Amino acid sequence: MKINRRNFVLASSATVAASMASPSLQAFAAATTQDSSSAIGKLPAHLMFGVDYYPDQTPEHLWHQDAVKMQAYGVNTVRIAEFAWALMEPSEGVYQFDWLHRAIALLHSHGISAILGTPSAAPPPWLSQKYPEILMVNAQGMKLSPGARRFTCPTNATYRKLSTNIATHMAKEFASTPGVVGWQIDNEYTLASTPLCYCKYCRAGFQEWLRQKYGTLKNLNEKWGTVFWSNTYTDFSQIPVPLPSGAPPNPGLALDYRRYQTSAYATFQQDQLTVLRQLCPTHFITTNNVGGLVDNIDLREIYRHLDFVSDDNYPGFMAIMDGGKMPPSAMANSVGFMLDYMRGVKRGEPFYIMEQQTGKAGQPTFCPQPEPGQLRLWSYQTIAHGAFGIQYFRWDTATFGAEEYWHGILQHDRQPSPGFAEIKQTIRELKSLGLDALHARCDAGIALLYDSNSDWALDNQPGQPQFQYSGQLLDWYGTLFASQAGVDMVDGIHDLSQYKILCAPAMYIVSPEQAAAIRAYVEQGGIFLAGFRLGVKDPYSRIVRTPLPGLLTDVMGTEVYDYEPIYSQPQNVSFSDPLAGPSAKCSIWADILKPGPNAQVMATYLDRQYKGRPAITSHAYGKGRAIYLGAGLEPADMARVLTTLLASAGIQPRIHAAPGVEIASRSAGSKRWTYILNHTADPQPVRLDRTYHANGAPVSGTIHLPPYGVKVLLG
Repeated sequence: MKINRRNFVLASSATVAASMASPSLQAFAAATTQDSSSAIGKLPAHLMFGVDYYPDQTPEHLWHQDAVKMQAYGVNTVRIAEFAWALMEPSEGVYQFDWLHRAIALLHSHGISAILGTPSAAPPPWLSQKYPEILMVNAQGMKLSPGARRFTCPTNATYRKLSTNIATHMAKEFASTPGVVGWQIDNEYTLASTPLCYCKYCRAGFQEWLRQKYGTLKNLNEKWGTVFWSNTYTDFSQIPVPLPSGAPPNPGLALDYRRYQTSAYATFQQDQLTVLRQLCPTHFITTNNVGGLVDNIDLREIYRHLDFVSDDNYPGFMAIMDGGKMPPSAMANSVGFMLDYMRGVKRGEPFYIMEQQTGKAGQPTFCPQPEPGQLRLWSYQTIAHGAFGIQYFRWDTATFGAEEYWHGILQHDRQPSPGFAEIKQTIRELKSLGLDALHARCDAGIALLYDSNSDWALDNQPGQPQFQYSGQLLDWYGTLFASQAGVDMVDGIHDLSQYKILCAPAMYIVSPEQAAAIRAYVEQGGIFLAGFRLGVKDPYSRIVRTPLPGLLTDVMGTEVYDYEPIYSQPQNVSFSDPLAGPSAKCSIWADILKPGPNAQVMATYLDRQYKGRPAITSHAYGKGRAIYLGAGLEPADMARVLTTLLASAGIQPRIHAAPGVEIASRSAGSKRWTYILNHTADPQPVRLDRTYHANGAPVSGTIHLPPYGVKVLLG
């Protein structure tokens, strides 16, 4: 996936556009036998609401003015220095930190703490000139040029050493500096026009990674099926990276290379993390990324040893999707999907917003100024989905450089932005929630299985050009979240018993560990809903030799008789109890099912050679049930089916609200906070299911939210 830092959403426009028609939007994970658990780190024991600040880009005579204004504004943290390598190390081995000490001391004197960013995302010109071998090679085999950011190879030993050196000197310099509370390593891995590297150093690193994984060439050749096209390797040095080669690459090689790039970034990060842990043991350590619709590397692996996940959140980009015609509910659910993804990276632990939109944003084009109320609404949405604090990007708007139009809290003339007062109000309100609310876990009765391995394998072999993994997840997600039961994104390996329903759209790859966890979940009484293309491949991207859905055939109680991509001649599907209703259109894909003797047929195809063949089946297994949705239904029809299945499991909205009104909750002990968010431009009534409390007073019956309004209820 080719993606740029600031227009990352545009690359997913087809995914979002495909999902917006759904009424639901209107009403190293499991790759190998290795454990993919995420180490749980430490959350800060204090409130954190602040801004991303650039004293390196600001005349020093303005620093005091900024510190005074920030303190009055309610800011208590800043993130600084993540792009200041050239000032901290103006030439190799020469370090200058005096300016940063002055900035930190000034901020600290005004009650503002610093999160220091290690600067390896943007090296200085002297470095790339002296060491040109650090430059990335893109997927077409072309070497990148320096001059922007994210143009360096994560494998290259020279760049790793120099990146660790600057991090080490920063750590030594600021380990005991009052006001420094934590670290952000690097910045937004792979969020660039060239997300992955294909240089000779990555090729050598890939070969060594494969040697460690497979042990012998005999094992690798067998797992990849290299006998095909005479690609049998007799030496690890023969193994290429997946550059253009006249035809599609070996699927096993292509999938393993994505995994290797995750490993390259994880170990690149580990070099700096090791130093920071040793020298700054009292500081928290994180890194920032965008997840969900951007799946270049496996963030579960990236955050495994970090203290918490940090997300960058820019909802305004959704406004330019589909020519600005995307309904508010679709925008809300797309952002909610990405937030829930980031919360799921460390298995439901609260996460941080390291960058939150403050105004018009983008490069070279930018999204519109948020409507009054939206900046507050978007902030509350992050909290509703599990954030424990927010850094707003940015304090003052740059007057030079590539992000001149990335508008901050202060405008180019340093006057307050249109959102200035709104963000100030929001910071004050969010602080008043307290640590109990901000560290509470999100309530979630539904699990949505998200596995990068299936995403990457389908990206290599989608079968039908419009078939997108993330598109399928988005189509399902809107309905699931609209149920108000809450959605956790899971890897399908760990204990699933807390969830009423487990959903797995497009689970193309199923590992033995995932199959075992799903089997145990259903046996113990869980409900498993699976979409088409289930269990087609093993973790080596080989098609299984048993009838589909492979390792889960016994659980599903059905086999796949045949499958076909859908193009100009759509299939139609007829439903039977309990899915009775009008027939529906099947597009993109159809799995034609062959149910076993104990499976119930819930829908059949109506057209052509598969007329009368099952499209959806249900199978009792142990104490639970597994349902196979083999038809790629249009989003509206899929929403209807999912809503019916959720209701049959006792999951349905408890609070009555119009489309575009989002409801989520978080709990800690006996306390429960319910967030009601109006994403529409119209006032909306919301009928409560019982009595709650707000500001110490009881609230019941029908409440009314203004446009983009927010209500937080306790109880």
